[in-house]
Amino acid sequence: MTLPPIGRGSFIESRVLLQYKLPMEEFIQIKNKKFVLTSLRAQHPDHDTYICTWSGRTYCLRTYREGFEKAMADYKQLKHAGINMAKICFHDDVNHVIVFDYFPEDDCLTVLSKGPFEDRYFEALFALYRFARFSKVALDWHPQNFMLRGSQMFYLPTKWEPLNDDNHLEKEGLRHWFLGKEALAELKRKGFDVSGLTQLSDPEVNKAMALAAIRYW
Repeated sequence: MTLPPIGRGSFIESRVLLQYKLPMEEFIQIKNKKFVLTSLRAQHPDHDTYICTWSGRTYCLRTYREGFEKAMADYKQLKHAGINMAKICFHDDVNHVIVFDYFPEDDCLTVLSKGPFEDRYFEALFALYRFARFSKVALDWHPQNFMLRGSQMFYLPTKWEPLNDDNHLEKEGLRHWFLGKEALAELKRKGFDVSGLTQLSDPEVNKAMALAAIRYW
């Protein structure tokens, strides 16, 4: 893939750390808009995510090594299904760049690293889940893929798959929303300090999941 026009410094060398602050001004040009990259937020096998600014506003920018067309198509499908997502503001079909609205709120895994979720997180999650069930789409239900804005839950990736008996929320990802062994392992893997968190036993997680499904569904 041909990289977008970049100013000053090496674009490749900047892809090194989660939330890495870029050492000098680097930018990606989309038509007449110069998006100044301020930090590297995350790296994935198929794309990198940056925080950037243009015209006094902050954006989330993704550069794709592969999967750009699928990401665009998946975004349209999920929006049609009623899934809350960051709006695509600009995109470059030639250089495979997508610019999204920027959300300053913490993702839900970061929130969970500070303690159990408040009820409003589950209320918003299951409200979003109703749209997914109605449209027969399955999301990646792990908490790092979601963000609460006000009373609404937003989905951060664009990937989805057809809903089936094995990938609905109650079976696929809800367990990771409680501080059991799975959630603590994910927090550790992401570099969070879990020493102040109390781990729930498997029976406690099972009970919490059942009560949440009854209460919020």
